[in-house]
Amino acid sequence: MTCVHVVNAALRRGNDPAPPGPEEAISVDTPHPPGYRPVAAYVVGDTWDAERDTTLLRLDEDPRDYEHPAAWLAARMDEVAESGSPRRVVVRGYPSGVPEGLLATAEVVGYGGGIPGRAQLNVVDPTVSVEQGFSGCGVQDTTDGSVIGIVTTARFDAAHPYQSRVAFMEPLEWVTALRPLLVDEEFEAVKTFLYALRFEAVSAAYAAATRHRGPERADFTSAWDAFVRLRQYAPRPDGLPCEIAYLVEIAKMGIADTRSLHGYVESRSPWYVPRHALGRISTEPSTPAPAGGTLIIAAEPIPVEPGTTPRYTLSHWLDDGHSISNRGSRRITEDTLRDTVLEMVVDAEAHLPAWDSPDSGELRLEFILPFPLLTQQIAQWRLPTPFTGEGERIGASYEIVVHSAERFTEKRLAGARRKLAERWRGLTDNAEGFVHRIPPRPSSPDDPPLADRLAHPGITLCALGSPPREREGTLQLYHAIEAGLPAIIWLDAADEDATRGFHGRIESITSRSGEAISHDDVASLSRHVRSWRTRNTIGGQDNSEGYDPYDINIILDDMSHIRRLLHIGILSTPE
Repeated sequence: MTCVHVVNAALRRGNDPAPPGPEEAISVDTPHPPGYRPVAAYVVGDTWDAERDTTLLRLDEDPRDYEHPAAWLAARMDEVAESGSPRRVVVRGYPSGVPEGLLATAEVVGYGGGIPGRAQLNVVDPTVSVEQGFSGCGVQDTTDGSVIGIVTTARFDAAHPYQSRVAFMEPLEWVTALRPLLVDEEFEAVKTFLYALRFEAVSAAYAAATRHRGPERADFTSAWDAFVRLRQYAPRPDGLPCEIAYLVEIAKMGIADTRSLHGYVESRSPWYVPRHALGRISTEPSTPAPAGGTLIIAAEPIPVEPGTTPRYTLSHWLDDGHSISNRGSRRITEDTLRDTVLEMVVDAEAHLPAWDSPDSGELRLEFILPFPLLTQQIAQWRLPTPFTGEGERIGASYEIVVHSAERFTEKRLAGARRKLAERWRGLTDNAEGFVHRIPPRPSSPDDPPLADRLAHPGITLCALGSPPREREGTLQLYHAIEAGLPAIIWLDAADEDATRGFHGRIESITSRSGEAISHDDVASLSRHVRSWRTRNTIGGQDNSEGYDPYDINIILDDMSHIRRLLHIGILSTPE
């Protein structure tokens, strides 16, 4: 495909609007290693469109003999118009004297150019502009490598008569002869499938596909809306496009007939979808969404006069798996936190009658707490029961996840947010991270500072050596949070022997003799500890380890769960 005016210039025909005869050959340089060689080409007469300045040429040899792959053609203007976002492309032109061509980065910003259907290209490359010799060059979508149009004209002015930062593209969908080649049946099937799905049904798949990214809003209506967004993202660290990972994760959920999803994924070029990365994600277990429902509890400090008792606004939301409802707020102090939370748990269970059935899920408690409340022994709290008044500790009844509120809302901790995202990205890419244990006693003055020891980017789980209620433990906790560690776990007991035993038990959830921890182990850390508590305790006491497992506390800033909370306004998106 090229421009009518390019053919006329090559044949020295002036501005002749009529097509050349079928016997008139045009010499076209075609790629043959190590360079180019001329091949005769002829105008396909019924494709000559002088008004739109486009035509097709037929080469005088079979292009399948080339060592270069054929172009993948695509129609993208509907997506540009639907998303309202520029689409990044590259264009390679061949000005006189530059046989190897010049490559310029540009953006398709929408329709424009004075002819219906024509699209405007804004050049964003700082060093290369569009000039004479770019006419007819292909416009390649950097997202998937497809060719979506050709450059037809550019806008020059008196100040820049030979170079332009604005050009115009003829989209392939406006070339009648090419339309049959632009039908992407797999794409249309996926679009139909995703349009019919509410985003809430596949939010876990979205979270799993974007686990390498930092927290961001995900307030989509349909699964298709999320797909459109993901196609604009850069590939994951493993080279897999985000929307491909999204489709694979949806397919693994088994919520419907997923043949269209597999068909789309498998139809994409290996250049676009690395097969090794696709094979790995296809065989990995998907990150399960929390079973049953989630009670989300967030505490926000209330400004008070210095020297007065700190107060907080405690808000809670109930996520029943379909929608999130605001259950109200209360003003509390540290002393009233426990009773208020237990009341909220009772209220949540009262509003979920479906859980009375045998197939019902279990309640998950998700806390977003500021530093002063992080060390509360939440798992030790007991719910009142009808007859005895004192039931089992909530650590035996619920999966509990705690997050550091400041790490997601405090501007001064922007570095900690960046480190957190990097550690999760590394954990996702490598499928494992390292465990770091802090000894029960303070380190020797000759040892490196704790902040330096925690700076290793491979560390993803830190086991503190002192209870954070003690000064040394508080400093350890602060360092671990500021280091961006996704998971922090500690035993809230002052017994050094018990702490050493606890550190040894951490090996039971790590691989390779305790030196590494897998991604799935980190993501399900709270679930593991809960099963550990219920399995290893008799009458609430562990008879073999010398400590109470309900003294174990966890901070787990798991992106796949954090992401679900953003659109209800609990957390602010980091800058």
